[in-house]
Amino acid sequence: MFSWVQKRGMSESSTGLETPLQTPNQRCWFILDPIGILCAMATWALVLSGGWVLVRDLLIPSNNMLYIVANGMIFHLLASLALVSHLRTMLTDPGSVPLGNRPGPDTVSYCPDCRSAIPKRAAHCAVCKRCIRKNDHHCPWVNNCVGEDNQKYFLLFIMYIGLSGTHVLLLLGIPVLCSYARGEWDSSSSVSPPAPILFLLLVALMGFVLSSVMLCTQMCTIYTDKTTTELLYQNTHSPGNRAKCANLKAICGSHISLAWLSPFHSPEHYKMSEPHNTA
Repeated sequence: MFSWVQKRGMSESSTGLETPLQTPNQRCWFILDPIGILCAMATWALVLSGGWVLVRDLLIPSNNMLYIVANGMIFHLLASLALVSHLRTMLTDPGSVPLGNRPGPDTVSYCPDCRSAIPKRAAHCAVCKRCIRKNDHHCPWVNNCVGEDNQKYFLLFIMYIGLSGTHVLLLLGIPVLCSYARGEWDSSSSVSPPAPILFLLLVALMGFVLSSVMLCTQMCTIYTDKTTTELLYQNTHSPGNRAKCANLKAICGSHISLAWLSPFHSPEHYKMSEPHNTA
C-alpha cells in the first residue's frame, strides 16, 4: 500500500535531506492499495457499462434521432467530466507532508510512522501511509485521500456522478409517468422491465443516492471549514471562522468562474498564495 511518491520520499529522507512541499502537478501520485484499485476500477466499469446500456437499450429503441443524439451527448458529457474528475482525484497528491519533515512554527505534533513534524490540521492515513494536510477522509472509490490539494476534483466527481444519475432517472421515469397520466395503467398492469434496464436503474439510483449524501457532506465541511473527521469528533481546534464564500474559494479557486466546474483547471494559483508548512 505504498505510492511511488512514498518510495521516493523515503530515499530522500534516508540521505538526511528535507523534502520540500511540491504542488500536485510536480510529481506522480498513485496508491498501490488492492482494495482501492478494485473500487476505482468498479467505478469506471459501472459508469461505462451504464452508458452502453443507456444507448443500446433505452435511446436507440426510441427511433428518434434528435432524442438519441441530445440525451446521448448530455449523458456522455456528464459521465466524461465525472471520470476525468475521478482520475484527477486519484492521481493528485492530496497534500502529503514530506517524509522526515522538520519542526517549524506550525508544528503541532510528531508522526512516528512518517518520522515527520506534523503541521496544523494534518492527519496520518493508514492506507496512504502518509500524513495529509487537511485530511478529510480516505475514499476507496477514488483510491486516495481527499485532502487540501484534491478536494475540488472529488467535489466535481460526486457532483457529475449525481447529475448523470439524475439524468438517467429522468429518462427512465418520465415515460412511465406520462404513460400513467394517459391512463395506460390500471390495477391489472404489471411492471417487468428487461434486465438491462433494471441494471441501468439500479446503477443510476445508487449513483444518485451516494453522490447526494457525499455532496451534502462535502458542502457542509467546506462551509464550516472543517474536515469530516473534525465534524465527527467535534474538533474545537479547527478554525471554522472564515466566510462561506472564502471557504469555497479555498477549494475551487480565488475567482468565481466557470473554471470551478472544470476538472481540467487546477486552482494552484490560490494554493500558492497560502503558505504551507515548509519547516
